[in-house]
Amino acid sequence: MPKDLKDFPRPLNDNGRGLHGSLDTAWTGGEQGLDYWVGLLSEMNIKWFKVLDDGGNSLPFCEKLLAAGIFPIVRILRRDPPPNNTPEPNPGHIGVPEEKTIRRLIDAGVFYFETNNEPNLPSQWKSQVNPNNQLEAAKLVALNWLFDARLILAMGGFPGLPAISSGGEMDLMGALATLGRQDILLEGCWIALHNYCQNRPLNYPDDSVHRSGQPLTSEQFDQGSLTKWAWWNTTHARIDDLNEINSLRANLANPASTIEQDHTCFREFEYYNALAMKYLGRSIPVLSTEGGYRVGRREDLRYPRVTPDAHREQTIALYDFMQRQAPDYYFAATPTLLVESDEREPDAWHSAFWQRATINAPYGFDGIPDLALTGATLSDKLPVIDAAKQMQNLARRMPGAQPMPPVQPTTPSIAEPLAKPIPPTTPKPAVAKPVVPEPAPSKESFPSWLRDTPPTAPVAPMRTAIAEKVAPIEPETSVIAEQAAPIVAKQEPVKEPMTPIEQAAPIVTTPKESVKQTIATPIIPSFDSIPPPPPEHIVQGDIESSTEFFKPTPVMPSAIIEIPDDLEWDWRLHALGVVLEPANVKPGQAYWKLVRAIYQAPDESNDSHQIYYTVVDQQNNPVEYQKVWQGWSDGETEAITNDRGEANIPLWVAFAPDRGERGAYVAWVDGLVSDRVSGMGLPLKRHVNFLLTFKRAVATFMDTERR
Repeated sequence: MPKDLKDFPRPLNDNGRGLHGSLDTAWTGGEQGLDYWVGLLSEMNIKWFKVLDDGGNSLPFCEKLLAAGIFPIVRILRRDPPPNNTPEPNPGHIGVPEEKTIRRLIDAGVFYFETNNEPNLPSQWKSQVNPNNQLEAAKLVALNWLFDARLILAMGGFPGLPAISSGGEMDLMGALATLGRQDILLEGCWIALHNYCQNRPLNYPDDSVHRSGQPLTSEQFDQGSLTKWAWWNTTHARIDDLNEINSLRANLANPASTIEQDHTCFREFEYYNALAMKYLGRSIPVLSTEGGYRVGRREDLRYPRVTPDAHREQTIALYDFMQRQAPDYYFAATPTLLVESDEREPDAWHSAFWQRATINAPYGFDGIPDLALTGATLSDKLPVIDAAKQMQNLARRMPGAQPMPPVQPTTPSIAEPLAKPIPPTTPKPAVAKPVVPEPAPSKESFPSWLRDTPPTAPVAPMRTAIAEKVAPIEPETSVIAEQAAPIVAKQEPVKEPMTPIEQAAPIVTTPKESVKQTIATPIIPSFDSIPPPPPEHIVQGDIESSTEFFKPTPVMPSAIIEIPDDLEWDWRLHALGVVLEPANVKPGQAYWKLVRAIYQAPDESNDSHQIYYTVVDQQNNPVEYQKVWQGWSDGETEAITNDRGEANIPLWVAFAPDRGERGAYVAWVDGLVSDRVSGMGLPLKRHVNFLLTFKRAVATFMDTERR
């Protein structure tokens, strides 16, 4: 059953603040022991903690975290079977040992699991090589993840869609949609996110440097004893001067930039939520499992390097955003990294690396200058740790639970002092168990610096290339022993329900409440394009949403054709300007004949916005694996029918029938000459459905005469 945001468990008095633990798979507490780390996390008011598990070694730590009210997010490492027994990259899925580990962790109270990591990178594939075709690679990853996800869901856990590297373009949600399997994301899945901030401000790409090329002043350039270190160019082995930086700022200014175009930043959660809206029509939880700021990084040369003080200020601002202003779907941010590990010493908050770097050069760690960090006073802990302990701790507003907290007008920048947190207007009531939030409000309130920018261009639709299958997993039954091999080959599509469609006639079905979407759509909607509710009263010139009264809208006479007697045609379609375009056929020619066209108004659509297709043969039997098409003025996309002959494709483009406009979409069936239905869309931006049934028929003389 589809889950709402309120159905996902959260820690007691959740503040959205998390932290990544260690990248060392063998780490079990080190010299200090687990109790030390749990105590430190509690002092920092951390509520979410990313943990790696290798063969079940995370269980003792997870039990201690849970006892302290901290939710572990556990990444399960997969291994090849003995004798190889090495960590197994893509393609692959979890096996029997990992299944046993997950069961034990769920029994201990762990909810959230990852089973893959950054599959868009060659380093995460066997032989360090991933398929050249990114869509095929995404579908291969998606198929293997489906295996893991169904198993975890059946055991009572919540699987995370694998995180893509920061700014990466692999579209796993689109791959699932291409396979017709995206609905699993509504059943208790979440999106893992690696939103590394680089050295960009939190509000990027809406900051003044990126938008307008705001020049750097000499006062901002001057970082005292850290000036040389902050502006050091590791490629040229010299400091960038003020004029060079300002020339770069002017040349790279982009006032029209959007998150879709550049999501290598903290706000990448907005990008993935937009994809969820595109493919699912609603938000699902997003949890960062890596990310944040890292001391010493200067990936974007328009901004200074992240100093220890800047790291503290920006991370505290990030945490404050999480507990005050984060959208309901963005559950947790877990910056990297608490504990040092091999080759990642500079990233750790608790490390002697930066203490040593005040005396000796770091020797080229990942873009860090070969310069001593003179003028800094550091211990074995970065200053962010003490700052997190001292910052105000606020429980988040759960969806629908209390008024929205106050909005900060600005966010601190590296060159500005950190503003003191503003106390909430309404205190968070204490509860006795993990908080389960209420349903999210229809629209989020965002601060001005974190407001969304609508996309400037449509996203290219994704093509359906193959239909593939993953065997279902029944609860309490392990099938891993029989299906341990990674999924690498084309298979038949699984005969699993799409959104249930109730039978309304021998050959016709209608959609149920849950939102079902099958493929990519031509346009990502703007982030606050939630449609208004249907009007309670009839508005002059408007389309009445009620089924009891439909206010017809005049359309061009040429748009209405004679409707065949054997076609069930909803009369309301005329008022919308929807028309039948008959196939050009000769007697005896096989073709796809439209036999039913039904309109579902906003009060009937259950907030869905789809073209629902049903395809049957001459005996009214469902036609499986049949490709259907949706077209618009400059593109088209496709879907494949399931075993009930059903498929559906979402609608996004709106039109105004009261002004004589017609909808942008056309629908037809592939393989034979087909009747086409044109003029569909979202009337006045409202969510409606169109239910079309096509039947394989042989044209008669009468058919050709009236066509």
